Amino acid sequence: MYSTFLRLGLWTLILVLATYVFRESLAQPHVAEMIPTGMLQQAIVLAGILIALGVIARIFDKGASKVRKNRCRTCQKPIAPAALYCREHLRTILAEEDEKTHMTRVRR
Repeated sequence: MYSTFLRLGLWTLILVLATYVFRESLAQPHVAEMIPTGMLQQAIVLAGILIALGVIARIFDKGASKVRKNRCRTCQKPIAPAALYCREHLRTILAEEDEKTHMTRVRR
């Protein structure tokens, strides 16, 4: 989400600066009056707000990822990092997969 805010803010800033350069480079004053300075100022403020929101959202997203615990997909118990299931559910899933793939009889 933060990348959307940052990109939108930066693209808005680029468009406003390009519009400002286009407005100032025109020799005819009646064409330059079609792009009011107040509108450009408001667009720059909007771009700044969007960029600030993107930076703040990134800080909160990084902080939340450090605080959040990894939980089992089945019972929601806290588990070790990089694990998907707690030990009990992992054993049952592995046993079920073993039964599915090994259909042969055990010989004695």
